[in-house]
Amino acid sequence: MKAMTLKRSRFRLKRFLDALHKFSVQNLGSGNPLPAVSGDTVYHDPLDLAEALCADGHEEIAEIPGDSLGRLDVGLTLYGQFAAFDGFDGFDCADGQHVEVPCLDDDESDEPMMPRRRRTKKYLESVENTTADECSSFGFVISLEGDMVEIEARGLNDVSGECELEAMAEPNLLSAAMRRWVWSFSIRRRGGKA
Repeated sequence: MKAMTLKRSRFRLKRFLDALHKFSVQNLGSGNPLPAVSGDTVYHDPLDLAEALCADGHEEIAEIPGDSLGRLDVGLTLYGQFAAFDGFDGFDCADGQHVEVPCLDDDESDEPMMPRRRRTKKYLESVENTTADECSSFGFVISLEGDMVEIEARGLNDVSGECELEAMAEPNLLSAAMRRWVWSFSIRRRGGKA
């Protein structure tokens, strides 16, 4: 998914953040506030975040706000999870969908074989680019630039306790759903598109 830049006045930011909070709580996250980002690392703890921001040379923030909107307003970048690994074969998503990531190994005899007609080159590439394991999730990096909301899809890897962001390889099985979900929070103009 390409990064999206939307006018804040034409985007239901609070509703978008509330939906991400709700999904976070449903998937054992902390809800509000969403974790903040410094560099390519996601920080859940405000003290760790403050140390990382100082180490990265950011202006010192007197107090890190305790809510997501407040964090965005003081210039912090947030991470909101869209797709959480379900423990089996895919992801539960914030839009209510379940995205299955099929196993492409022909040696797997306990799973039914995917029909050949579905195995296009693009589909196979999409499956390979959507890593489904207990250390992976996908979501949005959210920031404010003036009166614009910037949203970028990113992968999150939590292998050693460090939550590292990664670019999402394209094509993948989640980008279209992520884009549609973000657009669902835009305020459309009467008689036209947003």
